[in-house]
Formats: sequence, structure tokens, C-alpha cells
Amino acid sequence: MLRITHGNKQASYYSLSEASSMVVCNQWDVPVDGINSETLRRAYRDKNGQIGKRIGRDVFFTEEDMTALGYKIKADDTRFFDIGNVITIPIKD
Repeated sequence: MLRITHGNKQASYYSLSEASSMVVCNQWDVPVDGINSETLRRAYRDKNGQIGKRIGRDVFFTEEDMTALGYKIKADDTRFFDIGNVITIPIKD
């Protein structure tokens, strides 16, 4: 999980494997215990990259992205730990 702070806003971005394991109901509201991560990669391509964020070679999703795709999720932030402030150089798109 990447936790990004920009000004006073904070967002958590989950990798494909993390996001796919958080799914508790699929798009048809059928209870599941996660989905295949390639299903999310395909959904990202089908939406032409409008939902989700490509960072490097991987795709990341926020909780809002997952609900926009039609999935019900259960986020468990207790699995992650804070490594402190990481300063990065902004890159222009």
C-alpha cells in the first residue's frame, strides 16, 4: 500500500494483489474471498486507464476506484506499517 499525502488530503493506493485480496463481493454482489489480480488489470485496461493509477510498471487502486468498478471491499490497514515520511521528487506527467 502506498499512502500519499498531498496538502491536507491523504489517499491510500493498493497494488493489484492487495486490492484483489480485499474484495468481499464481486460486481454481481456475490460474496467472494478475493478475486484474481489479473481481473483488476483487465478492468484497468477496459476503462482506458481512467480508473486506477499506473505507477511504474504496476497498477494501483484506491478504495474509491474499487467501488467505482463495482466491487465491495473490506480494507484492512492493520496489515501495513508506517515507514515514516518519504520525500520524493515530483514528476511531470
